[in-house]
Amino acid sequence: MQKGVRKKIEDIKHVFFDLDRTLWDFEKNSETVIEQLLKDYDIEKDYQTTAANFIKKYRKINHKLWHLYSHKKITKDELRSTRFSRTLEKLGAKNDKLGTLLERDYIAKSPYQTKLLEGANEILDYLKPKYELHILSNGFKEVQHIKLHESGIKKHFNNIFISEEMGFQKPDKQIFHAAQTKAGVKPEHCIMIGDDFGNDIEGALNAGWKAVYLTSRKKRIKHTDMYQIKNLLELKELL
Repeated sequence: MQKGVRKKIEDIKHVFFDLDRTLWDFEKNSETVIEQLLKDYDIEKDYQTTAANFIKKYRKINHKLWHLYSHKKITKDELRSTRFSRTLEKLGAKNDKLGTLLERDYIAKSPYQTKLLEGANEILDYLKPKYELHILSNGFKEVQHIKLHESGIKKHFNNIFISEEMGFQKPDKQIFHAAQTKAGVKPEHCIMIGDDFGNDIEGALNAGWKAVYLTSRKKRIKHTDMYQIKNLLELKELL
């Protein structure tokens, strides 16, 4: 085998993709909506802040809340009702009413954004004739289906598995088992592709699947059933 050429992963029949930050560009789409909301509500002026500063604080808070939600320590309503209010509080003024308005408008607009990660359409076109493709996402059902439809990629997937509809969340191996059962496939024929090491990669490996970790980190994690890529088009070397 030539140096730098990866060996193809064998025995895979079903490819499961995470959605946010794996195919759908969550950061860019979220940023677009938040920047518009800040203008709509004059937040930069009223709070003496910049869009970049607001988004930085929001992302940190949102990440922490999603971590708590994925470990069943807070509810969906608690996540949604506090992330913008907490961001405003970090900027110096508590305003739950404005936080509620921001959340309402954000949920109404963000799933209709259509930016995908580089190479997403190309890799889906490449994989579709060779494998059955599925979505396995921890997102909320009322927005994930819209994202898939509006971005034009829903047509590629045989099944769309959303944690809220499945009753389990990644990394719980029960959601992986439920997905493989519904897809009618054995774990040794499944591979998970995602950007979250805990939820996507460790969850899949614990369920007996193989996994591909999409990450910008340079240090490679060694595991016989785990592979690491920096961009989606590297999947052509593996699958």
